[in-house]
Amino acid sequence: MEKQLIKLSNRSVLSVNGADAEKFLQGIITCNVEKISNSSSSYGSILAPQGKLLYDFIIYRKNKDFFIDTSKLVANDLVKLLSMYKLRSEVIINEQNNLSVYVSLNNKIENISNIDPRFFELGTREILNSDNELCSTDESLYEKLKINLGIAEVGSEINPGEVFPMEANLDHLKGIDFKKGCFIGQEVSSRMYRKGNAKKRIVTFQSKDTFTNDEDLVYNDRIIGRMIKKIDNCGIALIKIETITNPEIKTLSVTSKNEKKNMVINLPGFFPQ
Repeated sequence: MEKQLIKLSNRSVLSVNGADAEKFLQGIITCNVEKISNSSSSYGSILAPQGKLLYDFIIYRKNKDFFIDTSKLVANDLVKLLSMYKLRSEVIINEQNNLSVYVSLNNKIENISNIDPRFFELGTREILNSDNELCSTDESLYEKLKINLGIAEVGSEINPGEVFPMEANLDHLKGIDFKKGCFIGQEVSSRMYRKGNAKKRIVTFQSKDTFTNDEDLVYNDRIIGRMIKKIDNCGIALIKIETITNPEIKTLSVTSKNEKKNMVINLPGFFPQ
């Protein structure tokens, strides 16, 4: 099947190269850089020392060079943070304006080349020259799919330092390798993972009612979470685990901005069965 590429204008591409590039990245980010090949990619992040999620990204390798696909809204801040951590390492970090991120929703089969490392339902993803004319600039179909699947990204849906990685489901999206060794924020995130004490999770919901981003969701006079984003009748919200796992609850009648609204909460498809 011929690929139908969609150019993601809200993503930037950073390059990390130099003699110490692999060692440098391996020591600070959550995914295992050593496992990335020229034909694969990995989902990862960089955390605050206190364990909060600062930036997430998809990282690619081309021989000894690495390319980071991240939100354009936070790209400059990510470059500054990486530059601060490199100290005397032989590493060069740049934003590559001549490169862009492209996705194709035609192929959604696990273990094929260029499949999104988070969840195969997101299709294939690759970095190509920015002047590629054989693509669509209509990103709405991809954005709807992303929200429908329950995928939230730093920059477009999450603010840096706002949530813990487990609250953003990085453990279920293969965004953290707890066996790789040290990375920034490892102690806090590993403890949370071992004890299974993430009190909130980002989940999907369906509703015909109108919601505003970041507004509190109240159920039985208690705040159970907050809205993140809604497109058409599908949305994502950060909800307390105790509410999600209550078998008696199918449809929540929540109070939002003093209005009664209904929402059907679902666990994303990438959650463990």
